[in-house]
This record gives sequence, C-alpha cells and structure tokens, in this order.
Amino acid sequence: MSSGQQGTMRGKEAFMRNISSRLGRREPLAEAPSRPFIGVPDFYRERTRTQDELIDEFIQSWTALSGKTLVVDEAEAPQAVEAYIRQLAGELGIKRISRWEHEGLEKLGFDQSLNEAGIEVVAWREGGADHIELGGLPTGPDGNWARRSHLLHAAEQCRLGVVWPDCAIANTSTLALFSQGGKGRSVSLLTEAIVAVFRADQIVYRMGEAFALFKKQFPNVTDMPSSLNLITGPSRSADIENDLTIGIHGPGKVHAIILK
Repeated sequence: MSSGQQGTMRGKEAFMRNISSRLGRREPLAEAPSRPFIGVPDFYRERTRTQDELIDEFIQSWTALSGKTLVVDEAEAPQAVEAYIRQLAGELGIKRISRWEHEGLEKLGFDQSLNEAGIEVVAWREGGADHIELGGLPTGPDGNWARRSHLLHAAEQCRLGVVWPDCAIANTSTLALFSQGGKGRSVSLLTEAIVAVFRADQIVYRMGEAFALFKKQFPNVTDMPSSLNLITGPSRSADIENDLTIGIHGPGKVHAIILK
C-alpha cells in the first residue's frame, strides 16, 4: 500500500457475524442500539443511606483494605487527632510529617504540640518548610534535585502526610482529593503513610456523587485543579506474575479519622 493510501479492513463482516451469533442474534445490527438512559439506573441513584450507615459502610470497606479508622466527636477532634498522629509517628519512628494547608487542619492546631514532641511539620504553602534544615541532595548541588524548591525537598523527606479530603466515598472507601493550591499531591503521594481527616457529612455513597461535586465546584475547565486523586486503600502494585507489593507507588499505610 502506497504512502497516504487509505487501508481496508478485511474480514469485518465475518467478525461481526461471529459476535452477533454468540449474542444470540441472527444478523449484526444495522444501526447502533438506542441508549435512552445515561448514568446509573434509577433504583441505584435513588438508594440512600443515613449518615451512620455511610460511616459504617466506609469503615467496613476501608478495614477490608487494611486501612485503620478512628471516629471521634468533633468537639474532641483537636486533642484526638494530635494524639493519633503522635502515636502513629512514634510507632513508625517518624520525625517529620507534611500536611495540607487546609482550613480544617489549621483549626485542629496540632503543629506546635507535634513540634514540641520532636516531630517537625511541613505545611504545603510558600514558606511552609523554611524552618526545616535538609541534608545533602542525592544528586549533588548541580543535579536535578538542586533545581527543586525547598518545600518540595522537605516534603520528599516526610514519611507521613496529613490531608483533608474533599469527600469520601462509602461503598468503595475512596478518598477524593482535589489537588490545587495548598493541597499538594506530594503530601499524599510521596509519604509511606497518610492520615485523612474529614467530617462525617463529607461522606457520599457513590463514586458518581464525588464526580458531581467536582463538576459543581469547578464548572469551568480553566479553574479545575491539576488533578483529582482517588485513594482506595494502600498503594498496590503487581508485576506480570501477580507478585503484589504494597506501598511502591503511594502510601502503604492509610488511616482515616472521621469527625462526627
């Protein structure tokens, strides 16, 4: 076939007849079937859950994926979240954590108490790592690492990240993170463990509700975050022989603190 000449598909009719026969049809359809419904079926869309049911379903699915969960009263959240992070850091031998620059996390106010306990806190904002002293760069002063910001250098050396998801999805135990501004991907991607703190009223039932929330918050493409990250349990990676490894392409330990 000469350059620019349109190719032809051979055996298409026989191929389509074979598929049609396996579907129990005498002949292939002459026209595409109509699709009157878009999205989930009505019975599924109309299915509702109470807040307690959403919490229970999220915990059940999250636990099945080896995630850990703590449910606390919102009034006790500052003390409970700080104690949980401190205990987790102690168990894992962590001395530096990163967190989102988020209003909800700011109100919890655990930075100072963690610093006093010997745990450095890197906030994902301009100047959020200025107090951190870093060691030598792996690629030297002239390598690629030297061109990265001090904030990113500090975040890369944090082993625990704390985030406030935009919503959580009950039936898949998924965290939805809209990454922009002070909500950097590095906090939830580079660390070996994450702690997600969110209110119970942020739990939705279906994945489609999370996407609807995303579209509602960002109706214009130009205003959309750099990414929408969906985290369902620890990072799992498998090679062609199905050898499963935990924590290679993301955190291997996941924790959720639900404020009720």
